[in-house]
Amino acid sequence: MKSILKSVGKILMIVFLLLYLGVAVFVTVCLLNFNDNRVTQFGDTSLIIVDEDLSADYKKGDLALIKRDDGSLVNEGDSIFFYDPSLNDAVNYAEVNKIDYNGKYYTFTVGDNYTVYYDYYIGTQGKSFRYVGSVLSVLESKWGFLLLVILPVMVAVIFEIYAIIIEIIELKKED
Repeated sequence: MKSILKSVGKILMIVFLLLYLGVAVFVTVCLLNFNDNRVTQFGDTSLIIVDEDLSADYKKGDLALIKRDDGSLVNEGDSIFFYDPSLNDAVNYAEVNKIDYNGKYYTFTVGDNYTVYYDYYIGTQGKSFRYVGSVLSVLESKWGFLLLVILPVMVAVIFEIYAIIIEIIELKKED
């Protein structure tokens, strides 16, 4: 019976360590892929942490995966994600009132005649994950990253140094 409990304990520990490692690697990759606006971006897909209720689809604390397109699929009345330079490039979400096309790029007019140029356009609808944005926001913070990655690595290094010192002491006792 004890060997079965020991085996189950080892399996649970391995599963926990694999999950921990996966989360730590994912958060690190997200931080390494921040764009100039502090939004994680993998190619043409942005991971947007929703910080306020935007619509029925996007609530505070959600993680929205928004794929950028050329803007040709946007219609008047659709809502788009965009960077707002007047708000320090914060991500904004608004309904499109007018669409202009100059033969190369789309420009969108949202809200009270605010123009969103193609360079600031992020995308339209995407996949949303409830509450994952809140968790990722904490893990991407300075303290979250410290507790998730840096502190455990420091503990492992200190433990290894301790094990080496004990091994050296044991070798000297044998001589």
